[in-house]
Amino acid sequence: MKLDIRSRSGWSAFSLLEVVLALALFGLAAVGLMGALNQVSRFTVDTVDEAWITERLRSLLTEISKNPRLEPGEIKFDPDRNGIGFQALIERYEPKSAKGETLQNLLQIKVTAVRPLGGGRSEVIGEAQTLRYVPLFQQ
Repeated sequence: MKLDIRSRSGWSAFSLLEVVLALALFGLAAVGLMGALNQVSRFTVDTVDEAWITERLRSLLTEISKNPRLEPGEIKFDPDRNGIGFQALIERYEPKSAKGETLQNLLQIKVTAVRPLGGGRSEVIGEAQTLRYVPLFQQ
Protein backbone atom coordinates (compact mmCIF):
# COMPACT_ATOMS: atom_id res chain seq x y z
CA MET A 1 0.00 0.00 0.00
CA LYS A 2 1.22 3.31 -0.96
CA LEU A 3 0.15 6.46 0.95
CA ASP A 4 -0.41 9.62 -0.95
CA ILE A 5 1.65 12.47 0.51
CA ARG A 6 -1.02 15.07 -0.29
CA SER A 7 -3.66 13.29 1.77
CA ARG A 8 -1.34 12.98 4.77
CA SER A 9 -0.54 16.71 4.79
CA GLY A 10 -4.26 17.45 4.44
CA TRP A 11 -4.95 15.47 7.61
CA SER A 12 -2.28 17.31 9.58
CA ALA A 13 -3.64 20.66 8.42
CA PHE A 14 -7.10 19.55 9.54
CA SER A 15 -5.69 18.64 12.99
CA LEU A 16 -4.04 22.05 13.23
CA LEU A 17 -7.36 23.72 12.39
CA GLU A 18 -9.08 21.66 15.11
CA VAL A 19 -6.48 22.74 17.66
CA VAL A 20 -6.79 26.41 16.69
CA LEU A 21 -10.60 26.26 16.88
CA ALA A 22 -10.45 24.48 20.24
CA LEU A 23 -8.08 27.14 21.61
CA ALA A 24 -10.34 29.92 20.31
CA LEU A 25 -13.39 28.28 21.91
CA PHE A 26 -11.51 27.81 25.18
CA GLY A 27 -10.39 31.46 25.07
CA LEU A 28 -13.97 32.67 24.57
CA ALA A 29 -15.18 30.51 27.45
CA ALA A 30 -12.39 31.80 29.70
CA VAL A 31 -13.18 35.44 28.84
CA GLY A 32 -16.88 34.83 29.53
CA LEU A 33 -16.09 33.17 32.85
CA MET A 34 -13.81 36.03 33.89
CA GLY A 35 -16.54 38.54 33.02
CA ALA A 36 -19.06 36.62 35.13
CA LEU A 37 -16.63 36.40 38.07
CA ASN A 38 -15.97 40.13 37.80
CA GLN A 39 -19.71 40.87 37.98
CA VAL A 40 -20.11 38.57 41.00
CA SER A 41 -17.23 40.26 42.82
CA ARG A 42 -18.65 43.74 42.11
CA PHE A 43 -22.07 42.66 43.37
CA THR A 44 -20.49 41.20 46.52
CA VAL A 45 -18.52 44.37 47.25
CA ASP A 46 -21.62 46.54 46.73
CA THR A 47 -23.68 44.30 49.02
CA VAL A 48 -21.04 44.37 51.77
CA ASP A 49 -20.73 48.17 51.50
CA GLU A 50 -24.50 48.58 51.69
CA ALA A 51 -24.72 46.30 54.74
CA TRP A 52 -21.87 48.22 56.41
CA ILE A 53 -23.61 51.57 55.82
CA THR A 54 -26.92 50.21 57.13
CA GLU A 55 -25.24 48.86 60.26
CA ARG A 56 -23.35 52.12 60.82
CA LEU A 57 -26.60 54.11 60.51
CA ARG A 58 -28.29 51.80 63.00
CA SER A 59 -25.35 52.03 65.40
CA LEU A 60 -25.19 55.83 65.30
CA LEU A 61 -28.96 56.10 65.71
CA THR A 62 -28.86 53.86 68.79
CA GLU A 63 -25.85 55.68 70.26
CA ILE A 64 -27.39 59.13 69.81
CA SER A 65 -30.84 58.15 71.06
CA LYS A 66 -29.42 56.74 74.32
CA ASN A 67 -27.59 59.98 75.19
CA PRO A 68 -29.16 61.29 78.45
CA ARG A 69 -28.28 64.92 77.61
CA LEU A 70 -29.63 64.96 74.07
CA GLU A 71 -30.50 68.42 72.76
CA PRO A 72 -31.80 69.60 69.38
CA GLY A 73 -29.01 70.35 66.93
CA GLU A 74 -26.76 68.80 64.31
CA ILE A 75 -23.86 66.38 64.79
CA LYS A 76 -21.32 65.67 62.04
CA PHE A 77 -19.04 62.63 62.06
CA ASP A 78 -15.68 62.32 60.29
CA PRO A 79 -15.76 60.54 56.91
CA ASP A 80 -14.78 56.87 56.88
CA ARG A 81 -12.06 55.26 54.74
CA ASN A 82 -14.37 55.37 51.67
CA GLY A 83 -15.13 59.07 52.15
CA ILE A 84 -18.67 58.44 53.38
CA GLY A 85 -19.70 60.97 56.00
CA PHE A 86 -22.48 60.68 58.55
CA GLN A 87 -24.52 63.46 60.08
CA ALA A 88 -27.32 63.50 62.62
CA LEU A 89 -30.11 66.03 62.87
CA ILE A 90 -32.01 66.24 66.17
CA GLU A 91 -35.24 68.27 66.17
CA ARG A 92 -38.20 68.74 68.47
CA TYR A 93 -41.21 66.77 67.29
CA GLU A 94 -44.68 67.71 68.47
CA PRO A 95 -47.38 65.69 66.72
CA LYS A 96 -51.05 65.95 67.59
CA SER A 97 -52.99 63.06 69.10
CA ALA A 98 -56.33 61.83 67.79
CA LYS A 99 -57.99 64.16 70.33
CA GLY A 100 -56.06 67.15 68.98
CA GLU A 101 -53.68 67.40 71.93
CA THR A 102 -50.02 68.15 71.28
CA LEU A 103 -47.66 65.38 72.34
CA GLN A 104 -44.64 66.93 74.03
CA ASN A 105 -41.15 65.85 75.04
CA LEU A 106 -40.41 64.06 71.76
CA LEU A 107 -37.26 64.42 69.70
CA GLN A 108 -36.87 63.23 66.12
CA ILE A 109 -33.40 61.86 65.40
CA LYS A 110 -32.41 61.49 61.76
CA VAL A 111 -29.01 60.05 60.75
CA THR A 112 -27.90 60.42 57.12
CA ALA A 113 -25.02 58.82 55.19
CA VAL A 114 -23.55 61.12 52.53
CA ARG A 115 -21.07 60.28 49.75
CA PRO A 116 -19.15 63.17 48.11
CA LEU A 117 -19.45 63.28 44.31
CA GLY A 118 -16.88 65.96 43.61
CA GLY A 119 -17.34 69.58 42.69
CA GLY A 120 -18.85 70.32 46.09
CA ARG A 121 -21.82 68.05 45.45
CA SER A 122 -22.84 65.05 47.54
CA GLU A 123 -25.29 62.17 47.37
CA VAL A 124 -27.44 60.81 50.21
CA ILE A 125 -26.94 57.04 50.20
CA GLY A 126 -28.70 56.06 53.40
CA GLU A 127 -30.96 57.40 56.08
CA ALA A 128 -32.41 56.21 59.39
CA GLN A 129 -34.65 57.96 61.87
CA THR A 130 -36.42 57.41 65.16
CA LEU A 131 -38.34 59.27 67.83
CA ARG A 132 -37.22 59.56 71.42
CA TYR A 133 -39.25 60.43 74.48
CA VAL A 134 -36.94 62.87 76.31
CA PRO A 135 -37.66 61.89 79.97
CA LEU A 136 -37.04 58.21 79.19
CA PHE A 137 -33.23 58.34 79.60
CA GLN A 138 -32.95 61.24 82.03
CA GLN A 139 -32.06 60.52 85.63
